[in-house]
Amino acid sequence: MPKVAVVIPAHNAARTLGELVSRVSRQVPPESIFVVDDGSTDETEFIARDLGVWLLKHSRKKGKGAALRNGAMKALELNAELIITMDSDLQHDPAEIPAFLEAALQFDLVIGKRSISTKDMPVHRFLSNTLTSRILSSRTGANIEDSQSGYRLYKSEVLRQVDSNCRHFDYESDMLLKAVLAGYRVGFIPIRTIYNDSLSYIRVIDIFRFIKVYLKSFPILNGKIRTA
Repeated sequence: MPKVAVVIPAHNAARTLGELVSRVSRQVPPESIFVVDDGSTDETEFIARDLGVWLLKHSRKKGKGAALRNGAMKALELNAELIITMDSDLQHDPAEIPAFLEAALQFDLVIGKRSISTKDMPVHRFLSNTLTSRILSSRTGANIEDSQSGYRLYKSEVLRQVDSNCRHFDYESDMLLKAVLAGYRVGFIPIRTIYNDSLSYIRVIDIFRFIKVYLKSFPILNGKIRTA
């Protein structure tokens, strides 16, 4: 059985972190769970310490992408072979982890596909996800079914060979784009579409960051586009 790690970026996640880790612990042991406290001002850090998981602490908020990257690098340092990422707000169901592990037999990067419809998803997220997925599909020639889903599995080889300097929500789009262009096998599996009362931290500036990710994927423009 490959060594599995679960990376959870967390910013002010005290309300949900305990329940999430409890549910993840039914799938992997606590020592395989990596919580990255991204400059929280609530009790996130202390809850993580009490739960006995790995805790990486950012003294100030650096962004979701920075938290994901730092957590993944720590997992690789400890020889994890399959790295699962999930959000801290209970919008990802840990009971679906086995489906990701099964899909990893065929794919190098597995992404959880939500129901992309205005019935199941807030309108602004529906529009954003539909647009970015179509743009990435056009750029790569692959069928990108859900470009913004944070529930993912990376094989260690992907994370060792593909890197991103993006530090915000654009990190996930950048990693997906680079992985496909590098020839890695990317697959999508259906997951539950869960929306609770958690706030969305995606802002207008994240749209511009995505545009930069897209433009920089063209060799002729790479290095000429300033990053945010």
